[in-house]
Formats: sequence, C-alpha cells, structure tokens
Amino acid sequence: MDILPIQASSVPCERVFSSSKETITARRNKLSPQLVEALQLLKFSSKQGRGISFTPGLDKKEELAELEREEESLPVEDLRSYLHGLQD
Repeated sequence: MDILPIQASSVPCERVFSSSKETITARRNKLSPQLVEALQLLKFSSKQGRGISFTPGLDKKEELAELEREEESLPVEDLRSYLHGLQD
C-alpha cells in the first residue's frame, strides 16, 4: 500500500501567503507572477541572511579597476550627459 505523506502543520504555507500579502498590495496589483515569485525569493534570501551579489567573483579592487576602465573609455560628453541624467 502506498502512503501519501501529509504535512502535519500548515504554518509554512501560511507564512508564504502572509509574506506575499505584504508584497502584493492594492498599489502593486499589476505585478506579473514571475516578478512576484522573484520578489518572494529575494525576501526569503534576505530573511535567511544571505546577501545577493551582482558581481560574483569580483572583489572590490577588481570592481573598482573595471569601473575606472569603463570611465576612461567614455568620451567626456557622454560622461557629462550620464551624470546629468543621474541628477534628474
């Protein structure tokens, strides 16, 4: 006879619904399912104390060197318009 395991408590499921209730508010009711899923995963990772890195494998010195190389390659006018765009 096969036995189907049933979770004894619904607490984890209720936590997921409560957390998503905080994400999907009346002002954010047009979020796509994919975006809601991504936001929930980010919230879970953040609560678990895991940070998110957009530059994996780069330490601060390498990252600074890369940014300085990009800055040197930009013409002055492009840099001015970029900085002006940041101020708006």
